[in-house]
Amino acid sequence: MIDLDGKEKVWWCSENSGADSVKYVERTPGGAWSTPQVVLQANRRVPGMPILDWEGVHTCDPTVIRGSWTVNGQPYGYAMYYTTERPGSDGIDNRIGAAFSTDGIHWSKYGTPVIHDGDPGAYGSGQSVAWSTDAGSGVATVYTYTDATGSPVYYFRQSPDGINFGPRRPLSMAGLTLNGVPGISHAKPAIAFAPSYRDGGFYYYMASVCEAYNDSVYGPAYPEVGTARGLCLYRAEGDDMFNGTWTRVLDSGHTKPVEVEPGFLTNVYGYLDQTDVSLYFACSGAGDPNTWELCWTKGAMPPR
Repeated sequence: MIDLDGKEKVWWCSENSGADSVKYVERTPGGAWSTPQVVLQANRRVPGMPILDWEGVHTCDPTVIRGSWTVNGQPYGYAMYYTTERPGSDGIDNRIGAAFSTDGIHWSKYGTPVIHDGDPGAYGSGQSVAWSTDAGSGVATVYTYTDATGSPVYYFRQSPDGINFGPRRPLSMAGLTLNGVPGISHAKPAIAFAPSYRDGGFYYYMASVCEAYNDSVYGPAYPEVGTARGLCLYRAEGDDMFNGTWTRVLDSGHTKPVEVEPGFLTNVYGYLDQTDVSLYFACSGAGDPNTWELCWTKGAMPPR
């Protein structure tokens, strides 16, 4: 996000001593990035922290917004939603946790998952992208759910307080393509997502992998690793994101293979409000997760 102090701030999922953790960097416009630091990891990996019986060893897929929340009597200005797995499940039966902060660096976790669609023996719920609905405590999110059939769906939920989320509503997948035919990419198809008031209309923007190689250095059981090669930007107006068709409005250019986890650069409330659209994503030269790094692409926001 571009925060209220003018700094660009990035939270992302990164391997840390054998498990996923959330890392953070910041910079002033045009300046150098700060040294990456771990700001959130599983309690069971931190000596002295109480074990959460619903949280595994991974914390991944962070999405951070600003607003105003009071949790257990404490005021906070940042909320983070993240993915963690059922303990002992080796990365399946995921659920979405919440954490709150006053500075974006030191976080207090909420004591139970805020979204948990059950344990299907598959990926489950995760990869959330959140935005503020009122610049206060209201939050909306879009996230991925994959059940035992292996078919991913994008769901939308809203919360008046950032904790208690209402019923889920599936997003339309009409208009999304993979290698020129209808479909979405990867076994775990993370997306970037953000709303925007633009040209007199209210739009939702989605970025996802739209071109992929058919091979993987890890074999067909890992199609999400080392296969992506292009990102596309899609747009839907208002409720069209539920029952309409997404319009492809922009394609990315890149110098290294795109991997996973795209994310928009937004304002503090999770909205696209800049002339240009910037997208961050993991990338590599070989497909091996140990070679992944953060890359970005930028383009002019298409007119209405």
